[in-house]
Amino acid sequence: MNKAEIAAQCQWDYYDMGHLRLHVPLFGVELPFTLFPVDGAGPELTDKMAATIADVLALDPAQLDRVKAMMWEEANFAFQVADYGVESRPGETSLEAHLREFGIAGPEDAFARSVLEEVQIHDQFDSRFAELKLVTGANNLVAVVVKDGRIIDWGDDGLYLGEFEEDEQILSKRRQAVLR
Repeated sequence: MNKAEIAAQCQWDYYDMGHLRLHVPLFGVELPFTLFPVDGAGPELTDKMAATIADVLALDPAQLDRVKAMMWEEANFAFQVADYGVESRPGETSLEAHLREFGIAGPEDAFARSVLEEVQIHDQFDSRFAELKLVTGANNLVAVVVKDGRIIDWGDDGLYLGEFEEDEQILSKRRQAVLR
């Protein structure tokens, strides 16, 4: 899909954010896209935005296993750092109880219980960034981060993409530190 085709489908709102729906081959579904231009740039599809959309549309379907693993990691992390009020059975850890209660036994379940919400395209960084927004099986809104056409990490909604310019695993390292 080229820039002109994307621009023809894009609707701009009062806040100069662009909106369109596109089929994302990685997931095999159509998703809403929201485009965030540089502040003050106005409602214009830039070459970088079009390239970032192309990055998302070109993600190799083999990367779906990586997304599934990220959703499994998110469930394990969420259930270790927060208590969702699940009672453990005798001999069961709190993590095991939560995974049982939420019906998450592995990456396939974690992804199956996640809901794809939207794709956000950000134009204000040196790199090309997209966020694949999902509500996880643990009921958290997260973003799978795509940088320059590669899935690099995930984090909670509202993460600052600029941190990934220098360290693509910054949030992964922080999660590991929390669990130590």
